[in-house]
Amino acid sequence: MQTHKNMTRYINFALLFTVVVLFTQCQNDGMLQNITPEAATSTRKSTPTAIAVAPSAALYRGVYLDGLKKIVGDTLQENEMLEWCKKNNFTTVTCYDLYTLLAYKSGYAKMASFIKKARTRYGVQTVTACMASANAFNTLIQNYNVSRSDTLEQFNYANLELEWWNGASTYDNYLTQLKGIRAWGNAQKNKIPTEEYMGWFKNPAGQDSLQAAGLVQNSDRILVHDYQTTPSFGYMKSRLMTIAKAAKAQKKVMPIVFLFNAEQDYSMTYFANTTFDQAYYDVLSQFEATNFEGKEYLKIVGYQIFAQSDARMARPLSLLQ
Repeated sequence: MQTHKNMTRYINFALLFTVVVLFTQCQNDGMLQNITPEAATSTRKSTPTAIAVAPSAALYRGVYLDGLKKIVGDTLQENEMLEWCKKNNFTTVTCYDLYTLLAYKSGYAKMASFIKKARTRYGVQTVTACMASANAFNTLIQNYNVSRSDTLEQFNYANLELEWWNGASTYDNYLTQLKGIRAWGNAQKNKIPTEEYMGWFKNPAGQDSLQAAGLVQNSDRILVHDYQTTPSFGYMKSRLMTIAKAAKAQKKVMPIVFLFNAEQDYSMTYFANTTFDQAYYDVLSQFEATNFEGKEYLKIVGYQIFAQSDARMARPLSLLQ
């Protein structure tokens, strides 16, 4: 009887030990996760349960390419600029000067060669066309993209830059342009997402919620400017809070990009001593330490730099070798 009891105890202990080992191994392998019933059955419209932040490996790093009308077609200048982009791990480039570069079909070949080189030799994944109207996308960008059978030569993101808050347009007209660009992008064989850069909710004043709702509803990503000598979350807080409330009302998690300015009047001196990544993580930590309504509806995906000419002065290629 005692032998049988000992044997039973041994078997029970062995089974318990096996269960513990298997449980520990599953945890280490990431097979067991804390999944709520809501998360297990959630759809894209479900309420987010945590603040969304892009992991480091997937971090969005973008830069505006100004001065392209003097660079595209000049192999040396192209290579120097793209090498600088590569050293800084920029995988998105946002192109200016397209009204000039794509004004005539004779300019298409140079633009196509530049875009393909950026993708195949310098690690660029997204090439964004930056324009000020839906008509520009329906004509200039459409005609160019259709002329290129090789998708590596095409634009694959659309950016609206039209500063209604500074009087460049009324907000109503701005929203019309944004809707038109998104309709154009959605109609493409390979859908082209839409984004916009925004400064302030004004012109007119008192319509913050209405304006934010229009941006959230009609775009896939929003670049929010943080134009200071030293970037900070506090400078963007009120605008991000307004966007968050609009996103919550629409049950839409909104991708957000922090937009830094490397011009002399803003962050050039700061960037001479601080990497772009460090600036981003400093601001991100401030964002993560703050609570506000709808915060879980904002997904911080990364940062964008305005613009390459000033940023290269602040952090020249020689500094990155």
